[in-house]
Amino acid sequence: MIVAQMALCSYPYLRLHTTTSPFEPSNGHHIHHHPLFSKPKRLETRNSNSNSNPLNIKCFASTSQSKSQSQSPPPLPPFKDEGEERKFSDLNMLFRRFWKVAAPYWFSDDKVQARLQLAGVFALTLATTGISVGFNFLGRDFFNALANKDEEQFSKQLLYYLCGFAGGIPFFVLRDYARETLSLRWRCWMTSYFMQRYLTDRTFYKIQSQSIIDNPDQRIVDDLSSFTSTALSFSLTLFNAAVDLISFSNILYTIYPPLFVVLLLYSIGGTVVSIFLGKGLVTLNFLQEKKEADFRYGLVRVRENAESIAFYGGEDNELQLLLQRFTSAFENLTQLLISSRNLEFFTNGYRYLIQIVPAAVVAPMYFSGKIEFGVINQSVSAFSHILGDVSLVVYQFQAISAFSAVIDRLGEFDDILDSSRSKSLSDPMEYINLTYSHVKGSQVLDSNGSTPPTTSPRLLDVESLTLKTPKSNSTLVRDLSFAIDEKDNLLVVGPSGSGKTSLLRALAGLWNTGKGKITFYVEKAGDAQSPTSSEMAPVEENSANVNEEFGRPINSNSKSVFFLPQRPYMVLGSLRQQLLYPTWTEEVVVSDTTKPGGSLPFLTQVPNSKNVSEKHRVPVPTTDDLTQVLEDVRIGYILSRFKGLDTVYEWSSVLSLGEQQRLAFARLLLSKPKLALLDESTSALDEVNEAHLYEKMKAAGITYISIGHRRTLYAYHNRVLDISSADADSRQRNWNIKFIEQDTLHNFLKL
Repeated sequence: MIVAQMALCSYPYLRLHTTTSPFEPSNGHHIHHHPLFSKPKRLETRNSNSNSNPLNIKCFASTSQSKSQSQSPPPLPPFKDEGEERKFSDLNMLFRRFWKVAAPYWFSDDKVQARLQLAGVFALTLATTGISVGFNFLGRDFFNALANKDEEQFSKQLLYYLCGFAGGIPFFVLRDYARETLSLRWRCWMTSYFMQRYLTDRTFYKIQSQSIIDNPDQRIVDDLSSFTSTALSFSLTLFNAAVDLISFSNILYTIYPPLFVVLLLYSIGGTVVSIFLGKGLVTLNFLQEKKEADFRYGLVRVRENAESIAFYGGEDNELQLLLQRFTSAFENLTQLLISSRNLEFFTNGYRYLIQIVPAAVVAPMYFSGKIEFGVINQSVSAFSHILGDVSLVVYQFQAISAFSAVIDRLGEFDDILDSSRSKSLSDPMEYINLTYSHVKGSQVLDSNGSTPPTTSPRLLDVESLTLKTPKSNSTLVRDLSFAIDEKDNLLVVGPSGSGKTSLLRALAGLWNTGKGKITFYVEKAGDAQSPTSSEMAPVEENSANVNEEFGRPINSNSKSVFFLPQRPYMVLGSLRQQLLYPTWTEEVVVSDTTKPGGSLPFLTQVPNSKNVSEKHRVPVPTTDDLTQVLEDVRIGYILSRFKGLDTVYEWSSVLSLGEQQRLAFARLLLSKPKLALLDESTSALDEVNEAHLYEKMKAAGITYISIGHRRTLYAYHNRVLDISSADADSRQRNWNIKFIEQDTLHNFLKL
């Protein structure tokens, strides 16, 4: 008997089968392996509770596959290495951020399905706890029969065990499956929720241009995945711990009350020591997420800018920069492993000592004949269950610290998204007022009933505009005023850095730092003709440039205004999608997502019909229209090169910059806006193709404002706005606008 008792107390595998549910893995905390040094895989951190072990934290190591298929992000601004100076949220702030991030889903449109699934998971968890309690008593009788050499009773208990396996396995499997499917559904909803806010009101542009936070893409992809799975697992663990305490405390107290006191002292002491040894893990985990994301982003930039780096011969420089980022991640992970090692010295000893403590406490009762051998097994099982419940901090400190870092990163991101929505994200006290005014399309008769003299319809008014840089608040343009009527084409010139492109940013609503007013006059959908300058009875949208009904910014392209940057944006998709972007993108996306696939409803965004009708004043182009417009901009040959309109390529790589610029003009001609804003949009083209595209715009009746340096551009414009570099000490305006006379132009082009 003594030999059997010693084996029971010291041999971990025997203890596994005698004290726990046979469906759960052994106790222990698995050290977190970072994807920086291992193949990306599914990682698990298991609860040391030997009952049902419900804490099954599954994190997915980040992959670059989704990013590799996306447009290269803007250059990453240099972020300060926060190191040990970073101050993390206190416990109250951590709970506040956790609730703020987690709560919206459970009160969303999907709340009924979510709550039903959550109730099912809790019910299955409760069932598995009951099964574990049953095995606790079954194990007692099984080992009593074994110790008493009662073959008949032993056979009967063995049969009970086998029946228990058959009946219990489905509950444990269904519990894990239900938890994972709920976690996935929650992640899908949160991903959609965060992406909609990130892409609303140009928040993504503000975050990148003002360097507000690092790596928002990683927070959406990796942190949301980790948050949903870990939050759900921890919630179930706490629930299971409460049930365990109720179920097994009575068993333990009935066996021997002093053992319950020993358990409390043991767990409290272990928790205090764990907190002391692992207090730096939260900071290290947060910094590891950031440094790995920075390293991965550097590799993405090399791939997206491969040709430019190759032309410069900058391989050595890129290698040095990448190694610097990798070294930073390596050094931080080294510190993280050291801290984890120190904590593991204690937690391993704490965990294995459990095998001896309860048996040592009740052994005198066994030797005196007051209890049977099976009661020792039962006491060890109950002790392990309850200790696992009250020692969550000890067993899961590394997981808790990593989860705290995830909460901190997501909470910070969530606060910034809310700030942007409330117009407080780096918004200046004084700002440029940008409005889109709906005006009537019918002409107004004079008092005598006659038609007034025809005047050119007004498209744009700029009044007393002073433009400043968002961060340094330096003045670029001072007190600028001008108006654009239909067929009144304006050329903006000036030295580099004088604020030409910044003026277009202000017109597009990207910059609002400064003062003054910008008004675009646009028609409502279905209006027959544009307003004349005499019809100034506009219905203005709100000055913040946000459509409150649809909860997102008023897109300039939906208001008969089209912007063409110097380097066009090539979307992910086919050549057809390139041409339809951005005016008819919603139709293409909707047609793809309506294919049968069982997608969740919140992953399919159906555009508001009113917004679609307002945005699309031009019918969706046919295949013949797309083919013709490619011929019009002189790149019809790419149809044969890429085998039609519906093949998918990385267009920013397979098309030259000149071809991309002509493709952008094809988008412009298809959309047929009233006003186009061109930022050196023909810089990669020869003069012949440049002249051809400007003639096409004129023939389509498109009025345009161009930025450029070529003298040949003067021939396609009526007026020129010359902006000089602003003098910080001067109050004088730094611009001049004048008409381009044909005689002057003829002499000018001869130079």
